[in-house]
Amino acid sequence: ENIIMARIKRYNLNIKTSKLAVIGLGYVGLPLAIEFGKKFKVVAFDKDQERMEQISQGFDRTGQLEKEEIELSDYLVITDDPKLLTECSVFIVTVPTPVDQDNKPDFSSLEGASEMIGKYINKGDVVIYESTVYPGATREVCIPILESSSKLEFNRDFFCGYSPERINPGDKIHKLKDIMKVTSGSNPEIATFVDELYKTIIEAGTYKAE
Repeated sequence: ENIIMARIKRYNLNIKTSKLAVIGLGYVGLPLAIEFGKKFKVVAFDKDQERMEQISQGFDRTGQLEKEEIELSDYLVITDDPKLLTECSVFIVTVPTPVDQDNKPDFSSLEGASEMIGKYINKGDVVIYESTVYPGATREVCIPILESSSKLEFNRDFFCGYSPERINPGDKIHKLKDIMKVTSGSNPEIATFVDELYKTIIEAGTYKAE
């Protein structure tokens, strides 16, 4: 574990100084941005301007958060301007992945988010996917888009993590902090970094998968 932490420092990853981006402010992304925004500088991005205006007024149309739970602070910026992502080093993707009438996943939002992020990531950055996908989709669908858009090499210049969202929409008792989070990373060092990051907000604890 000490060796892994030393390698994390070699990658210039520092949880305490990380600036986060949460991409997609639906029933998963908004609670995540709010919780991380209590501890870190967070850019919460969504291209739905009406949605962001509602959030700024304390209204969550998904019903996941009450008005008093939408705690906007100096650490948290709600925006539809992707240029603000330039300052971030950790990108958390929470866009929807619906299925069509044939139960085939629609990855258009996920692909669009990956292409956009690729324009703003720098060497050493980490992209974490929470969107629900089938096994292997992150590597098969998302990472090639990140590489193409950024002109950077996966697992050398940038890294990825996965932490499947476990929010139960409408559940007022078991909320984000109360549900154990499964975490993983594209190598052992990144897996530890992602796990330690989520531990800062998940009171129920985390489980680091291989």
